[in-house]
Formats: sequence, C-alpha cells, structure tokens
Amino acid sequence: MVGKARFLIVVVALILLAIAAAFYLGNNHPEPSQFLLAKAVRREIKIAVSTNGIIEPSGRSEIYAPIDGRITEIRVKEGEQVQRGELVMRLESERLRSELADARTGLLQQKRQTRLVTAGPPIEEASALEASIAECEMQLEQQNQELELEESLYSKGATTRAAVEAVRHQRDLLQLRCAALKRKKQDMDLRYSPEEKTWEQEKLAELTKRVQMLEQQLQMESIFAPGNGLIFSIPVKPGSYVTKGQLLAQVYEPGRIMLRAYVDEPDLGRIAKGQPVIIEWDGLPNRKWTGVVEKPAPQVVPLSNRSVGNVLCSVDGNPEELIPNLNVRVEIVTARKENALVIPRSAIFNRAGRPAVMLWEKTGTVVKPVVLGLVAQEEVEILEGIDEGSSVVLNHGELGKQ
Repeated sequence: MVGKARFLIVVVALILLAIAAAFYLGNNHPEPSQFLLAKAVRREIKIAVSTNGIIEPSGRSEIYAPIDGRITEIRVKEGEQVQRGELVMRLESERLRSELADARTGLLQQKRQTRLVTAGPPIEEASALEASIAECEMQLEQQNQELELEESLYSKGATTRAAVEAVRHQRDLLQLRCAALKRKKQDMDLRYSPEEKTWEQEKLAELTKRVQMLEQQLQMESIFAPGNGLIFSIPVKPGSYVTKGQLLAQVYEPGRIMLRAYVDEPDLGRIAKGQPVIIEWDGLPNRKWTGVVEKPAPQVVPLSNRSVGNVLCSVDGNPEELIPNLNVRVEIVTARKENALVIPRSAIFNRAGRPAVMLWEKTGTVVKPVVLGLVAQEEVEILEGIDEGSSVVLNHGELGKQ
C-alpha cells in the first residue's frame, strides 16, 4: 500500500515537471511578431556596376582647318542642321595670297624665258640678220665681178696694179663681213644647248604646278559641311586666327550616339565586351535606355578625384532625346542568372567561418549553413541550404542580443 502511494507521487511529480517545462519553454519561444522575415523566392538576380557617364556623338564628322588663316565669316550656329556641301565658314590667308601673287609673277617670267630658249631668237632679229647676210653676199658677188674685170684690164695694161689691189681689198673686207654675219647667225641658232632647253622647260612645269597648288589651297578658304547633320560644336569665333589642322566644327547625325561610361578602377576587371548597359537621365526620370559594352577601357585616367577607365558603349534605338554632352547614370550588368533562389543580403551572417541564415519554423528558429552564388548589392543567391518558400530572419543580430 505504501509502495503504490510512492509510485503515484512520483508520477504526479513528473507530470507537474513536464507541465512546468512546457510552460517555461512556451513562454521563452520568441513570437513571430518579434521577427523581420523574408521569403526565399526564385527570380532573376543580376550584379551591376553603377557609375556615371556622358553621351557623345557616334557618327560625328569633324571639320579641321585646311590652311592657316583668319576666320572672316561663320555662316552657321551650334544646333543648326546643315546639308552636305553647305558653306559653314570662310577663312582668309594673307600669306597664301601673297605667295600666289609672287608665284604667278615668276611663272609669267619663266614662260617668256622658256619661249626664248626653246623657240630661238625673235623672228624680227633673225630676219634682220638673214637680210644682212643676203645683202653682204650680193655685194661680195658684185665685188668679185669687179675684181675679175680689173684684173682683165690690168693684163691688157688698161689699169694700174694699185687699182686692182684696191678692188681686191674691198672684196676681202666683204668676205670677212659675210663670214662674221654667218657666224653670228650660227651662234644665234646654237645659243642654248638641248640640256638648257630641257632645264628651262622643267622650271616652267614646276612653277606651273606651284601656281595650281596655291590656287587649290586658296579655294580651301571656303569651308563646307562634309555631310548632313547637326552642328553641335564650333570652338572658334570670327576674327580668330587658326592653324592648319585646328578643329573648326563638329557635325553629327541626331540619334547616332554612344555612351562613355566612367568606371572606377576597382570595377574595371568585371567589365567585358557585350555586357548589357542601362542608362538613366534626370531630364526624363521615368525613362530608361539600353545598350551594350563595345570597348572596355584601354587605360586608367584621372577624373576629378577618381581614377577611372573610359568604357565605350553603344545605345540601342538611336534615341534623339539623348543629345551630346548629357550627363547620365549608368548601370553595367556584369552577371545575371534567371530563376535563382534569392534572399535579402541582410539575412546572411557568419557562423563558424561559414555563411548561414536563421530560419523561422513552427517550433521556433533554427540556424542553417548555406552555400552562396551570385552576390548583388541588395540580395544574394542561395545554391544549397534552404528551400524555396523558407522564411529567413533579417534581424537575427537583434535577437542574439536579447
């Protein structure tokens, strides 16, 4: 009888102890209202580099000064449409005009000299010399006839020896004069050698080319539009002096633009050709434009207090609302995964050197290690450890302090 009583007492005590333990544990389980919870869901996750950039014309044409000169007139203004071949501005080169005048004078003189060398002496001079030779030969013939007559008379004793010698002397003088005139004619014909004639002709050809070149350069004082488009930059003013090769104006076709994204040095290693680009502009806050990375940065350059790489990107659709020199916000997507199991990044904490999450289950909370995939700025991909629909605790740090 005593044994049964003791047995009942022990059973009752155990029941009371179990009830007390259950009550204690029940009162010490956190209520769901204490948690900030989030569901593990499947959706796309992407990693992006966020930065700023500037819109630049893509199919632009740049007009450079073809010669040195002073700008006398600018026919267009920035923002105006121009057609191919339309006059944009005029230059005036005093140096070029002076050189052309000197070259034309030299060419005229050389033409005269070349004509003299190649064609021989003037016709008037040659004709006069030939007439003198003919006259001299006629006189010589007459003098020879007189000499024969005098010698015949002398043989008959009808004249003196002195008379004969006088006629002979006149004949000899005429022979000398005719010979001199013929030598002069020969010298006149052979005044210039073939080499000298060739040299004069080459000088004429060279001066002709120089005049033509200077005339072509003078035509370059008129500056024409290289193609259809919009003038978006004229960095010069009327009256300013420009040198050959200096930029005068820039023309681009509206809508044909590109993006220059300024990517900070630590992020450059994540940039690759073909990555998607998202563009936003404060001027149209509800719009977004897309593009693609075309050329990763070839080098790092200073930009204000940053070290950046200039990443060139195409812009889809040729939007005319994005005009050159606009400052825009840029997001370059460096990684993307569809149907990934994602949770907020704040749910992850370190447990024994491994990433872990705190789950809320019906019986309370439980900590589970996880394997991470892509890690974005706001969320993270879970490869192993939890299932879709699991409730993760976001304020696990606050609970640990209670």
